[in-house]
Amino acid sequence: MHRAACKILAGVLILLAGPARAADGPIYDVFAKALAPFASALFGGADGQPASFVAECTVTTATGRLAPAVGTRFRLAIQSPDRLRLDVVTNGNLLTACRNGTALWATPAVPMRGLADAAGLDTSKTAPDEVSLPLVPLALNAQMLAFLPIVFDVKDLGVEGDPPRRALEFGLLPEVRDAIKAQPFSAKAWIDPDYRPSRVVIAGDDYSLELQVAKLDFAGQLAPTAWEPPEGTDALRLPASALNDLFEKMLATKQPASTPSPP
Repeated sequence: MHRAACKILAGVLILLAGPARAADGPIYDVFAKALAPFASALFGGADGQPASFVAECTVTTATGRLAPAVGTRFRLAIQSPDRLRLDVVTNGNLLTACRNGTALWATPAVPMRGLADAAGLDTSKTAPDEVSLPLVPLALNAQMLAFLPIVFDVKDLGVEGDPPRRALEFGLLPEVRDAIKAQPFSAKAWIDPDYRPSRVVIAGDDYSLELQVAKLDFAGQLAPTAWEPPEGTDALRLPASALNDLFEKMLATKQPASTPSPP
């Protein structure tokens, strides 16, 4: 009886709310509003802007070198400056890799060392990098972030799906990509009315990856413990420059058993 009443109440609220609407406005305005909190977490925004985000995603389709990632569920956390953590649950085991500035740690040490070896990484090199290369090769302050959308070529794909979402396609302008020596890529995103992406597709020369975003939270600074291995844990230590190769191997493991615990 209680469940029936809840369903009826939910239906009434939907009718009162009216039809769902996609994100409104010119496409560059929609893109700018969707991009702003991510940019703030990556580069460090102005006062009152997010300093971090945590996203829970599922890889729904993948091709090329990332084809084995299909079905993988993971949690990604990013915080300015230069902190990134990926948690993946595979066969009941939690695999974690975390960049903290110039250093990278990964747990549990034994399986993560196996992934590092498979990625061709030299696991005898445990010292942090001498120079901290930023997660994104751009140096932007809070004032410059407002102009970040103009370095992208953005196309309006209209409104798609049920509920309706604003779909857009974007990529770096060729001259910007060449200037920062970034790998070519294209991306599509489906933006909810609150300007948060619910689905993202990223494609490069030899891969494509489609992500379904189950949860996305923006916040201030995360707890310092999020960026360090648990006390007493045996962690594999690597320079931060090993990040991309190790993460790719983590996403290419077998399908997970459950969603990872929060960082």
